[in-house]
Amino acid sequence: MSGNWRKSLAALILGAGPDAQRLPPGGYRAIYVRLLKYARPYLFPDMVLAITTMVLLSASNGAVPFLIKKFIDQLSSFKSLADVHLLSLEILGLFIVRALTEFISDYVTGVIGMRTACDLRADFNDRLQHLPLSFFNWASTGGLLMRVLSDVTAASSVVTATLFSIVGDSLTLVALTGAVFVTDWRLALIGFVVFPAAVLPVIRVAKRVRRATRDTRQKLSDISALVQETAQGCRVVKAFGMEDHESERFRRELRHQLRFARRVMRISASTDPLIEILGAIGVVAILWVGTGSVIQGTRSAGTFGAFIAAMLLLYRPFKRLAGTNNAIQQGLISAERIFQVIDHVPEILDATDALGLEARTHTIEFRNVSFHYDAATGSVLHGINLHIRAGEVVALVGMSGGGKSTLADLIPRFYDPQEGAVLIDGIDVRRYSIRSLRSQIAIVGQNTFLFNDNICANIRYGSPGKSFDEVVSAARLANAHDFISRLPQGYETGVGEFGVRLSGGERQRIAIARALLKNAPILILDEPTSNLDSGSEQVVQDAIDGLMQNRTTLLIAHRLSTVRHADRIFVLVKGKIVEQGRHDELHALAGEYRRLCDLQFVSRQPEGEMANF
Repeated sequence: MSGNWRKSLAALILGAGPDAQRLPPGGYRAIYVRLLKYARPYLFPDMVLAITTMVLLSASNGAVPFLIKKFIDQLSSFKSLADVHLLSLEILGLFIVRALTEFISDYVTGVIGMRTACDLRADFNDRLQHLPLSFFNWASTGGLLMRVLSDVTAASSVVTATLFSIVGDSLTLVALTGAVFVTDWRLALIGFVVFPAAVLPVIRVAKRVRRATRDTRQKLSDISALVQETAQGCRVVKAFGMEDHESERFRRELRHQLRFARRVMRISASTDPLIEILGAIGVVAILWVGTGSVIQGTRSAGTFGAFIAAMLLLYRPFKRLAGTNNAIQQGLISAERIFQVIDHVPEILDATDALGLEARTHTIEFRNVSFHYDAATGSVLHGINLHIRAGEVVALVGMSGGGKSTLADLIPRFYDPQEGAVLIDGIDVRRYSIRSLRSQIAIVGQNTFLFNDNICANIRYGSPGKSFDEVVSAARLANAHDFISRLPQGYETGVGEFGVRLSGGERQRIAIARALLKNAPILILDEPTSNLDSGSEQVVQDAIDGLMQNRTTLLIAHRLSTVRHADRIFVLVKGKIVEQGRHDELHALAGEYRRLCDLQFVSRQPEGEMANF
């Protein structure tokens, strides 16, 4: 992977820079065709019904001029009031048909659009679920929400616009054009002179709309990201009294977005007046020519009235088509942003002949492993060689930034090393299917993530087939049952977003119960007690001791008191293993491990009592 990987990925995700302009082969036409394919599952009966009603609606529009001609002619040569009344009822019936067909086509087309939007969102989410951690390290959560909500809505409107406007209005144009030429082909030629003159400006406007829409969508993503950021960081905002600062920052982004949005509206709004003026020129020309012929008696008043009515009806779908073209251009920009994520190829993939990892106690080996997030910033890990025997507890210690968590992330293939290999039972983890590999691994980290659900659902997460009794048993082993039982709704108590209704120690015990319920033979503990006070730490540590029983465990810790009883301890410094052994052995070496221990002693503190470093 090149040194520009981080910048390229950020540009792709955030929609900025040259990558945002990259288009698939075929450009926007390919995007347009791809969007229409999302409507294919609804071809029958929905789309067939919509198109059928559009044909009927177009035919009824084409019949209007002929009924008007008949009505005016009957008034001109009045013979019977009953004939006029009968014709009035025919006109009423025609407009009822128009109303019903318009309602059905609108409704069915809208339903197709909603289903298309649901399918797009489902595909978008499916891709998100399978993208690697590297993607989310640089993606803006607010920007992703913007794409899955607003951009999908805009993109799906391309399908509805295509069905209702391009298909429906085009059919109406054909019907009314036929009616115009049948009514009076000479006047029709005069009236249609303006149409070619209107097409070129409409095309030019569409291109400008597309460019301006991209900027507007990006600004909306920025605003969405800002809301998400301030909502999650509300404690920090309030603690530092930055409410006014955040309000002004938000208003500033709104002003920027408004500037881009006004440009889109200004460009889009120019289409209708342009067509209106050109249409007025055509109608005036027809009035000049047609009025004289009616006065001279060479053209009937009914024919002339029908023709004027047909021309007025004709300009309406033409104007709608021009407006629809602008809407489609905006929708195509949104579709481009959606497909950038859907088409993103994950770096972590299953091998074509992937193996399944069986459920048993495993060995883990790092063989000459080197890894970097970005070649430009250098390697995080350098030639790591480490072997963990089945059922062994191995600890990683070292200063922050030494590569401990990165090393652990290579086991479940959150990332793959650029050099060397990670092996389980002597086989490269890249040979196992991702699903079977991760099913054998349980992870408890320092920043426990709980879903906005009840406690039972959070413990059962990843083990949906487990019974409630098994959930309770896991909670007991994790020293969580007592505090859960004291809650108003027990295991049905909601934990809030990110588990904010629970304390740090309580959240951590829920995470341990989740890992116990999964009962995976490989356990990764990434500083599970680093954010806890002394009281909570002891309760959680007791739960961890039970969790590590009969499992191959990799323990990352800043508090050396938690690793004293590990089978082996590895000391990482700047991505390299510099020492290894048991606690007493390493302490006696008076090397890096001894230095870490000394950093944790408080002056005159009794031996064995450790503090954070």
